[in-house]
Amino acid sequence: MPEKQDYSQGELFTQELDNGQYKPYIRSNPFFTRIRGYEKMLLLVMGLVLLSIVSFSLGVEKGKRSALLSKRGIEPASYTIQVGAFKNRQLALRQAQILAKKGLAPLAFAKGSYIILCVGKFSNQESAQPLLNELQRTYAGCRIRRL
Repeated sequence: MPEKQDYSQGELFTQELDNGQYKPYIRSNPFFTRIRGYEKMLLLVMGLVLLSIVSFSLGVEKGKRSALLSKRGIEPASYTIQVGAFKNRQLALRQAQILAKKGLAPLAFAKGSYIILCVGKFSNQESAQPLLNELQRTYAGCRIRRL
């Protein structure tokens, strides 16, 4: 005959309200609210340092590229011939159309309250000199300038 036990044995499957399903723990506070103030500042400083390193390295690569081009003798177009400066935009566009009909490549850009009208892109001043002599017959005040 089995002896009577003084404790009750729990059943393997109980009929409780949670019925054994897994309920994930949901955090009530997001990541950045748990970080202290000085830690946020450190993360910000580290991000700025990383951004400055990346921008510096991109600038170095650009400098290497331009040095490589100048070693090969290929210089970027850094000179142009300024034909005139106009206050009236319509006059500048009309002159640009006239230059385009002559087969030249006009370039118009704003500088302050003036529209600067230029022709061509040249790597040095010597290569722009023949076109300058030709344009000075029509446009008296034209000159060579940097882009």
